[in-house]
Amino acid sequence: MEQYHNKRNIGSTRLRVHNLLKHWPEAAIYKYGENNDVMIYQKVYTTQDYKFQKYFPGIQILDICDPDWLDGALIGETLSYMDGATCPTEELAQFMRQLTDKPIKVIPDRHDLENVKPLKVHSGEAKSVVWYGYKQNAELLTGAIPTIERLGLKLTIISNSDPVLWKWADDREAFQEKYTFKKYQEETILDELAKHDVCVLPIGMRPHDRFKSNNRTTRVWLAGLPIATNGDELRALLDTTLRNDQAKDNYELAKSEYNVVKSVEEMKEFIEELQHERETI
Repeated sequence: MEQYHNKRNIGSTRLRVHNLLKHWPEAAIYKYGENNDVMIYQKVYTTQDYKFQKYFPGIQILDICDPDWLDGALIGETLSYMDGATCPTEELAQFMRQLTDKPIKVIPDRHDLENVKPLKVHSGEAKSVVWYGYKQNAELLTGAIPTIERLGLKLTIISNSDPVLWKWADDREAFQEKYTFKKYQEETILDELAKHDVCVLPIGMRPHDRFKSNNRTTRVWLAGLPIATNGDELRALLDTTLRNDQAKDNYELAKSEYNVVKSVEEMKEFIEELQHERETI
């Protein structure tokens, strides 16, 4: 996606391309004019002006991580040229299976564990909470602000731009003193998250939210934080013992199930399956 759309530091490309390439020496970013045996298109779709997929003779896989059909992307036509597709969630897979009979494989978003620190040990009652993500998704946190305010907790927002969420507090002036914005930095995000006691990640009810990957959740787990999705969970996580218990269980789960090496293995297996299917036709 980054190369085709001329963008940089895109989360989906980092998770589903760059992280895999670190552990997949046979794979590389496509260079125009190369002759490859396999092409994986990460959020690159057929358009009226771009028909490359129609003529490429090798194995082709569409990797899609968002419901881009909601924005007019030609998902059906693109899939018609593919041998198969991959995506991070079963919800995305179910939708695409309505558009094609090509194989659809769910490969979750996973993380490079190289910079993951030892598990954080929580002590004392919770004093600060954190939220992180793109600014346009911060609206999901507005309903949680009064609860955070009433509990007397500090709130840090880590994002590409400040969503100014303190304005949703009952006492704006007082809460602004407990509100901090920090610019998102990929290199330091785990360390920044670990400075806090709980990560607040409310569940979204917007049309595209049900298709979303759990990659933010699993990254918070790797930072050693428990997650509150509502007020009751946040109040319960003020307790130190519960925070440590949840943090430990989720940290271990993330390290065992969300290591990007597994994604490389699953992608290789899928390519082999598609090659075998071609050979038997």
